[in-house]
Amino acid sequence: MNRSILILNAIIADRNGFRLGDLRIGEGLIQEVGDRLTPGNGDIVLDVRGGVVAPAFVDPHTHLRLPGDGESETFESGSRAGALGGYASLLAMPNTTPVVDNLSILSHLREMVKDLPLRIAFAASTTKARQGEVLSPIGELASAGVRVFTDDGSGVQSNLVMRRALEVASRLGVVVAQHAETSEFFDGGVINEGLVSAELGLPGIPGISEELMVARDIELATNTKAPIHFLHLSTARSAELVRSARANGLAVTAEVTPHHLFLDDGATRSFDSRFKVNPPLRDRASIEALWRAVGDGVFEVIGTDHAPHATWKKDAPIEIAAFGMLGLQNSFQVLLTGAQGVIADLGIIPKLPSQVIKSAQLLDNDPHPFELLAWLWRIISMISWQSASLIGDTGGSSGILDVGAIADLVVLDIEATRTMAIEALASKAKNSPYLGMTLNGAVRHLIVGGKALVIDEKLQEEGNWR
Repeated sequence: MNRSILILNAIIADRNGFRLGDLRIGEGLIQEVGDRLTPGNGDIVLDVRGGVVAPAFVDPHTHLRLPGDGESETFESGSRAGALGGYASLLAMPNTTPVVDNLSILSHLREMVKDLPLRIAFAASTTKARQGEVLSPIGELASAGVRVFTDDGSGVQSNLVMRRALEVASRLGVVVAQHAETSEFFDGGVINEGLVSAELGLPGIPGISEELMVARDIELATNTKAPIHFLHLSTARSAELVRSARANGLAVTAEVTPHHLFLDDGATRSFDSRFKVNPPLRDRASIEALWRAVGDGVFEVIGTDHAPHATWKKDAPIEIAAFGMLGLQNSFQVLLTGAQGVIADLGIIPKLPSQVIKSAQLLDNDPHPFELLAWLWRIISMISWQSASLIGDTGGSSGILDVGAIADLVVLDIEATRTMAIEALASKAKNSPYLGMTLNGAVRHLIVGGKALVIDEKLQEEGNWR
């Protein structure tokens, strides 16, 4: 039997808004929520003293590299990084070797992760071997519980194949997630096409590469009346296309990443391949537009696009180094730091449900001003219950922290600052763009299914990390 856990003096943040209180956790569930709860014999007591307790995070976009590339990441190392970042559930992408495009591979992978303390689900490829020519057996895979289908790493270029994928997925009630990228504009590109690429003499990847496919797929979704989800959008125009589609009643959802909200293409002036990512880091104006879209609810979810690479794949000239960067372990800190910059520089406040606004106003004070609480709630919603809904996560991220709910929750310190050191990285890979940066916030504790996996920012033995 697991020891009960008592969390004291918390700011509780869930989909209903904010409130103050204590929580008692036992038998995998939230057993009591109230004021001045008293510890029982043998309870683990966490006095968080104004820390924020929220539903644990769910990442709808993670690369865990198996099968085929255990040199870059394993399920165990990725789980440790995810736990330290506050995540209870991860959706692993299918661009592996071999590609996850059939039941045999899917069953093998599920067997590999069944005893890990985090929930790991698997997306399957939209097309066989991610070749963009023939659909994967979507019906068979959907019957086996696959919720998301994507050729992530490349976009489905064929109009006909993509239209067919949307039709099939719509009938089955599953999601096609598009990596929006037109190959003709992408081939040979290294960083964002713009002033920085011209200055450095590096081949650029223009925003139109992404925007053309977003526009095409919105038209296909209109034609088929099927839902579509866009991965890691990076430009102002892409956000506007999604905004317009949603305003017209289309079932279009979209994801943005922490790094596209925080880092701009000026970072690539160092020629450091840690800042080489696909889609590329855009300019500062794009970052501001993306934050405005987050505030307006244009983006449904924030996905890390955690992309670990073995050292030799990144420790190379930027022209030939692999695309991708680590994201799981520091995503909350990056988002909080970015949001604080938005408050200071742009003065914008996200649009929120009225009951959330009222609850945040009641807690408005010096260390927790209303503007910060508003952005905090928006961020938590996108990396918790909205991500869970998108990927069909069946764990505790319903978004409600109340009696009887599965005890998947994270405790956040929004007043802390941390400087990222390479020694602290739990991922097997080390290609973090945030090394040496001082970021705001910290994930203090993580509880998944009632088990304390992280306490005081340290992994616990109870996690069975192998």
